[in-house]
Amino acid sequence: MKRFFLILLLVTILTPTVFGQVRAVVKEVNGKVEVKVQSGGWERARVGMGFSPGSYISTGFNSTALLELGSTLLQVKPLTRMKLEELIRREDTVTTGLFLRVGRVRAEVKSVKGIRQEFKLKSPLSTAAVRGTEFEYDGVTVKVINGVVYLYNRNGQKRSVAIGEQSSAGGDDPPTTGEQEKSNVSEVVPYTAPGGGGSDTDGDGDGDGNGNGEPIIPTDTTVTITWTW
Repeated sequence: MKRFFLILLLVTILTPTVFGQVRAVVKEVNGKVEVKVQSGGWERARVGMGFSPGSYISTGFNSTALLELGSTLLQVKPLTRMKLEELIRREDTVTTGLFLRVGRVRAEVKSVKGIRQEFKLKSPLSTAAVRGTEFEYDGVTVKVINGVVYLYNRNGQKRSVAIGEQSSAGGDDPPTTGEQEKSNVSEVVPYTAPGGGGSDTDGDGDGDGNGNGEPIIPTDTTVTITWTW
């Protein structure tokens, strides 16, 4: 009997974890930043505050937040609203899924030996597959700080975006080249209703109201990132 329990203990110790919860926590808060968890209402974000998939993050005017999602550092810019849809480890892969309703974020994924990172930012109109560690994203435009980004529109047309370049894809239009970005000098200005707060006032429970019953217009791009070390 003792031998049986010893063998069972060794098997338990030596067997790798198949599923695991990855920690999501607020690291820095500047200005008005709110979090809405699945089972509750909006509340002020606090440094050290943890949150789980299904939670929303909202920043007001001149307000920012720094989030730690496993090995990813995510800077949330002013007037941004997003949802953490997935954050889980399955064997040697950490999967992170975010839905950016409006605004801009900057992501930096730190290397972890032996861990494959699948990081996804999405909305309906386009997709960006990223090989690198640092980029900015506002739902339409990807600006590459480090690495290479492949930006797709919803028809599958692709553009490679290198370090220091940016490209935009909206709907059926092909992703722009770097030269087009320079000549057009176009700027994406996501719409947000007056007030910029996180409270849900339009009654649908997802926090996309603005206090006057007017909806926030969502961004429409998907960013998919896969890193392997």
